[in-house]
Amino acid sequence: MDVQNVLNIPLNSTVVPELPIYHILSGSFRSLSLFLLAFSPSNRSLSHLQTIPAHGPHQYLAANQHKDRVYTTSWALPPSLSSWHVERSESWRVTHINTVPITATSSYITVPPPYTYAYSAGGPTGEAHLIDPKTGGFGEKVQQILFVPESELENADKTRVALRYGSHGIEFTPSRQHAFIPVLGTNSIEMYTWDSTSGHLTHIASIGSPRGKDANDGPRHVKVHPNGKVLYCVTEHSNYVDSYRISPTTLEHIASRSLLPRNWSSLSTHSSTSNSNHSFRGDTLMLPPPTVSNPSPQILITTTRGSTPDIRGWLSVFPLDEEGNFTSLSQQDDQVGSGSPDEDAERFQTHTSGGKANAIDILPKDTSGNAGGSLWILLTDDDEATASPSGTGAVRVLEWDGWGSGGVKVVAEWPSADKSSSANGKAESSGDSVDEGKIQGASHAIWLD
Repeated sequence: MDVQNVLNIPLNSTVVPELPIYHILSGSFRSLSLFLLAFSPSNRSLSHLQTIPAHGPHQYLAANQHKDRVYTTSWALPPSLSSWHVERSESWRVTHINTVPITATSSYITVPPPYTYAYSAGGPTGEAHLIDPKTGGFGEKVQQILFVPESELENADKTRVALRYGSHGIEFTPSRQHAFIPVLGTNSIEMYTWDSTSGHLTHIASIGSPRGKDANDGPRHVKVHPNGKVLYCVTEHSNYVDSYRISPTTLEHIASRSLLPRNWSSLSTHSSTSNSNHSFRGDTLMLPPPTVSNPSPQILITTTRGSTPDIRGWLSVFPLDEEGNFTSLSQQDDQVGSGSPDEDAERFQTHTSGGKANAIDILPKDTSGNAGGSLWILLTDDDEATASPSGTGAVRVLEWDGWGSGGVKVVAEWPSADKSSSANGKAESSGDSVDEGKIQGASHAIWLD
């Protein structure tokens, strides 16, 4: 492709525009590697830069504030966490720093400001590790958090199976005063205070489902609004996103929204006749990072997965007011028609079920604020068809340009049907033609810029 013609630059022009390239790191539930990719908005393409031998299939990734250190969970046995150095140069590369043992397989990891501790959670345990100030890798483990009685820990399942009913995530308020861990099996969100000196968490409350103790909601992931006053939780089993008001000692339920369109059964193309929410598995949620024009998030994005390969998943964009409360599409400055059949959210049906993935990450199109609320959205896919030898779209880049812009659209995918596409106009890395360059479905991917 002639980049000059694409950009419509005069042939005699001496101006060479700087084409933005955004970098992505992806894990996989099946491939024993991490994958470094590059996204070109100009070419609307994804290319493969590096396959990084890892320590088992990697499920979830988190980065520090500079995006030059990445921390990963793994399904490998014995259970462990790994840290990685991202060389941010003309030739980006990712190298291993260290791997540390943990008690039980973890499903989630986060490194909250001031970026001196890493916190992970999964199954019967959660763990806190110091960040080594010299290497940026994992240092000493300073705390183990239990979700089973200590007397039962030795015999508790510590494999990835326990992730289905144990702890599944951890997030902090911006002040780091509180931390929250959703636990699927107990239908609860556990609330903690944080000690800045030791890094320890102290349990203060257990908040049950707003639908009652027998709801079988399965709280999976949580996020906290930048104002520190509102927490959002996605439920895996019942497919809701609940909002809570954060008080000093507990959470108070505010409202709930379905992760599914109101008329999802008529919109779906699958052969199943079930109209149950249990045909889906609630997954992830994200708030856009702040920009100059949007210092407070105006939307919350969620995903859910089809429970079988013939049921496609859904991505939803929920409008929020200035306080972080759910509002309706009809209140978005008349940019969305009030006649919409679903006033709660703008919906996008994913290409497949998503498998175990349909995880997301968000990057503003222009952090200076010139692009308003426009976003690039990473979406991972682990569906059986995607993970097959001929599968495409393990990692997709989507775009959302605000209300009334036509909704969420697919921009690029990797692997793609066009193996020649790349971010720099050259042929894609030859790694795609050999086994070590081939991803078998993606788990979680993050932006590195």
